[in-house]
Amino acid sequence: MTTPVLASWNIPGIALAQRNAQMAQGLVWTVGFWCLFHGLGKLREGWLSSFAAGGVKMERAALERVVSLFRELEDTLAAGLIPAPSRWEAVQRLSAPWGVLAHESIQELRRQGGALLPTLGRLREFANHHREVLADAESRSSQAVVQAIACAGLVPLFAGMLYLLLPGIDAHLGLWAVVCALALSLAVFGAKWILRLAETARWASLPRGHRNGLLSVQCAGERFLALIRAGNPADIAWSKSCEWLATHSPELAAHWGYSLWTSEPVMVGEHPAILPLIDLGNALKKSAQVSLMEGRPCLERSEASLRAFRCEMKVRTDRELVLLPTRALKPLFLCVAPALMGMLGFGLWLSWLDQFGGNGGI
Repeated sequence: MTTPVLASWNIPGIALAQRNAQMAQGLVWTVGFWCLFHGLGKLREGWLSSFAAGGVKMERAALERVVSLFRELEDTLAAGLIPAPSRWEAVQRLSAPWGVLAHESIQELRRQGGALLPTLGRLREFANHHREVLADAESRSSQAVVQAIACAGLVPLFAGMLYLLLPGIDAHLGLWAVVCALALSLAVFGAKWILRLAETARWASLPRGHRNGLLSVQCAGERFLALIRAGNPADIAWSKSCEWLATHSPELAAHWGYSLWTSEPVMVGEHPAILPLIDLGNALKKSAQVSLMEGRPCLERSEASLRAFRCEMKVRTDRELVLLPTRALKPLFLCVAPALMGMLGFGLWLSWLDQFGGNGGI
C-alpha cells in the first residue's frame, strides 16, 4: 500500500532529474557546437589563406610593391633624374621572379647604354596585368569558397536541428555522434573537393607542377625583349632567355629549345593546358626568325605574341571560372547531399525505434 505513495512522491524528483539531464545534454551540445564552429572558423581562415594565395593575397601585396617601385623608377627617369642607388638595390630585393628579372634586365640595359623606360614600362604593365588577373580570379571564385564553407557548416547545424526535433535520438547519443562524425567527414571531403576545383579554375586547369611556368614563360619573354632592346642579336637573346627559363621551369625550356633555329619538338602526352605555354615559345621563335630573314626588328612581333598569349590565358581562365559553379554541384550531390540524407534517415530510424520498437537491440 505504501509503494504507490512513495512512487507519487518520487515523480517530481524523477521529472526534475530528467529536466536536469536534458539541460546538461543541451549545455554539452551548445559547448560542442561552439567548439565546432570555432574550429570551422579557424579552418576557414586556413583554407582561405591556402587558397587565396598560399598565397593569392600575399602575392597581390607583393605585386603592388612591384608595380609601385617600377612606377616610381619610371617617373624619376621621365623627369630627367637619376634614381638613388638604394632604389636600384630595392629592385633586386623584390619577390621572385620579379627581382631577378628586373635586376638582370636593367643591368643589361645599363651596361649597353640602352633606354630603361620601355623595359620598365613593360615590366610594370606585366606585373599590373598579373595582379588584376589574380584579383578577378579570386573574386569570381569566392562563391565556390563560400559553398565549401557552407558544406562543412551545414552538417552540424542539421544534426542539431534533428536532435532537437526528433524524439529518441537522445537515448542513443553514442550512435548519433558516430553518424554525425561520419557525415561531417564526408562534407569536409566535399568542401575540400570544391576548393580544389576553385584553385584549378583559377590557374586555367594547369597542373600543380606547371603553375609556376605560367609566370616564368612570360618573364622569359620579357627577358628576351629586354635583351633585344639592349642590342643583343636575336639568337643570343633567345639562348639567354631560355637559360633564364631553365632555372625556373626546365621542362618548358627544353620544349622551347635553346637555339633559335631548332625545329619544334613533337609534343606527346602533354597536358592540354600546358600547350599554350609551349606555343608561346614557338610564337616568339617564329617572330624572331621571320624578322631576321626580313632584316627587320622583331620587337613588335614578339610583343604581339606576348599580348596574344595573355589574352588566350585570360580567356581560358574565364571559361574555367564560368564552369566552376556547375562543376561544384558534383561534390554537393556526391558528398554533402548523402551526408545530410544519411543523418535524416538515421535520425528517423532512431525515432521510430524509440516510439515503436523499443531499444531494438541497440
